[in-house]
Amino acid sequence: MSCFVVPDYHVSSLVAWAIRADVLPDAVSPDALAHELASANRAAYSERYQGRYDSELVPFGGLDLSAGQGLAPVAIIKACDCFDYQASDWSRWTSSDAFRYWSAIRRAAVALADAAGHFPVAGARNAHADTARMLPGYDAAAWCLDQPDAAAERDRRLATLDYPEHELAAIRSALAATRCAA
Repeated sequence: MSCFVVPDYHVSSLVAWAIRADVLPDAVSPDALAHELASANRAAYSERYQGRYDSELVPFGGLDLSAGQGLAPVAIIKACDCFDYQASDWSRWTSSDAFRYWSAIRRAAVALADAAGHFPVAGARNAHADTARMLPGYDAAAWCLDQPDAAAERDRRLATLDYPEHELAAIRSALAATRCAA
């Protein structure tokens, strides 16, 4: 199994959505939760790759409460699934506070999707990943959330480079393979 460090925007989107959906208990600091999730992801990355790339890990840049505005519950469910996949290499993931909060965020998104009548099979709603994957829009939702304009900005910068078109095509292809996309 592979593992990557999700963008700060991904973590911020989950936490900001949880705040907007009133999922977090009052005693939980959103900033602390965001840092805890980011730390869990980085711990998984470090364990997965046995510390080989720890010197390249960038600290979490901070919570952006505007992240992920307008995301539907199904998009949050898929973002939670991505996060779980990236954090599950950490040996302490399922016993951590980060896991408990992640679970609460995902359960709330599943409940909202269920309340809206989005589950195609009556009575199929539960927090299990395979059931939620049946939701309309799950396949189309992004696996990894990144700032909406980040990909466009990379393409703009790439387009200003003075390379022959065949070399630009190879560079674009390599960049596309590394992007966080569904």
